[in-house]
Amino acid sequence: MEAAARAAGLAFALTPTDTIFVATGSLDRDPVWDAGGLQPWGPLEFSPAAAVLSYGLGVFEGLKARRTADGRVLMFRIDAHAARFARSASRLLMAPYPETGFIAACEAVIRANLAYLPAAGEGAFYLRPMLHADEPRLGLGPCRQFRTTIYGSPVGAYFGGKGAGLMLKALDQARVAPGLCGDVKAIGNYAGPIPIVRHWREQGFDDVLFLDAVERSRLTETSGSNVFVILRSGVLVTPPADDQILGGITRDSTLRIARDLLGMEVEERPITIDEVFADGGEMFLSGTAYSLSSVVSVDHHGRTVRFASQAARQALLAPLRAIRKGERDDPFGWTRPVPV
Repeated sequence: MEAAARAAGLAFALTPTDTIFVATGSLDRDPVWDAGGLQPWGPLEFSPAAAVLSYGLGVFEGLKARRTADGRVLMFRIDAHAARFARSASRLLMAPYPETGFIAACEAVIRANLAYLPAAGEGAFYLRPMLHADEPRLGLGPCRQFRTTIYGSPVGAYFGGKGAGLMLKALDQARVAPGLCGDVKAIGNYAGPIPIVRHWREQGFDDVLFLDAVERSRLTETSGSNVFVILRSGVLVTPPADDQILGGITRDSTLRIARDLLGMEVEERPITIDEVFADGGEMFLSGTAYSLSSVVSVDHHGRTVRFASQAARQALLAPLRAIRKGERDDPFGWTRPVPV
């Protein structure tokens, strides 16, 4: 009871820790990135003309480490996050941070902030790696100077107290523009939805479900998660990753578990909001912050579809959670122990 109370009190919110990691990069030297190092938590210095401030030239990641019941600390799918971090930077013509350095830096931040890691079963330590173009620049164009920063914070559930499920508002508008960078974690992708989500939360909804930018009929993402639908036939459907949909790592983990561990029939294909209303039996969201979160209802054009079942989400979450927490075998090699 005491542990449950502490876990329930830990929100998905920032708790400043002691130590961060910072490295600088320049295309005018070889190697591009310096070794970087740990430094006390504190403000970062940028030129007021830094390209990230005017033009949004920045990307980020979000991943978690957890304590296990037997005293280990496990990072989850750190290699996949390192690869996506590099891919996102390259998409904006920024120097990608080396993947081996990314992993080592995350481990260093965890070790330096061990006192902030929640106890086993009481939350996670959320890591936020960022890569910004800090070159002073007036005028659009590629940059040559960069900075990678990694910090961490203890966190609880993103939607604390929403065990019954989330209520979504489906909108005939897109989260990101087609043909741009919706398939990477560019910082600008997350700014546009903020006022939209706030408006609909004030109307009683938990999040917004964006439809595609062209036909305005197909599911894409919420403000920060991928979407899954269980059809009444039992088939698990999720929209394919494209220029409007981020290939989420929790999304990929869910698909692997569904196919390889549970033997579910899975389809990665476009799915329309009308199909959800006509044939949807269950819906849930996936993301590093969201984990797997059930949806209880979707409202669209004044009509509402309700989902009573959470069975598929629970069946998928059980092995995912057990692997992340080191409580069962890891057939995919997803977890990496942090030497502490």
